[in-house]
Amino acid sequence: MHGQLTIVLVRFCECAGTLARLIGRYDDLTEAGRGQAQALQRAIDRPIAVLAPNNPACLQTAEILAGGGAVEKQPAFRAPSYPSWAGLTLAEIAERWPREWASFLEPEPGDADRVLAPGGESLRATYERAKEGLDLAFSRYRDSGGAVVVVTHGEVVRLLTIGLLGAPLENLFLIRSQNGSASRFSYDGSSAIFDTINDTSHLGGLTNTDLISLATGR
Repeated sequence: MHGQLTIVLVRFCECAGTLARLIGRYDDLTEAGRGQAQALQRAIDRPIAVLAPNNPACLQTAEILAGGGAVEKQPAFRAPSYPSWAGLTLAEIAERWPREWASFLEPEPGDADRVLAPGGESLRATYERAKEGLDLAFSRYRDSGGAVVVVTHGEVVRLLTIGLLGAPLENLFLIRSQNGSASRFSYDGSSAIFDTINDTSHLGGLTNTDLISLATGR
């Protein structure tokens, strides 16, 4: 691969909204979440840049990973929009929007181009804007010899991973994305070679969560 950049995709660490199983709540990290971020910071060797969208859970995770360095706010890696679901529990969404929620959890071929969450954005739209953020990072930091850490949301981690592997975006929930996990790959501006996906080995005995696994039982 000519011109490479090492990317570490991190799902933000546990926050109060995660603990309460709320969709679209990315508030302050819990004590456990801070412990997850500190464990991950020890596993990442001085990143050259740390990028994150502007919400407390992502920024607080990123600040710990940056180890006192600057965090670059990058809105391309923000969460998908769930205006009708934001702040509700998994059970409340399943009760009020059973058909839409079922389609969201198990999208079928062609669903990537549809808006599955009422008033939200399609899987493809989320993927394409996150990919633009990745490409921007590549243009800035390629051949730097270090790693760029991107702290983001589970859906963004999944979509970037699935999309860069060339699989249908509808398959995003066939991989896990747990709080505090890291997925590392080399990127050349178009293709990626993955070293790890959803690595949580650095967390040791610390608990971590994947709300989608809780919702599907997988």
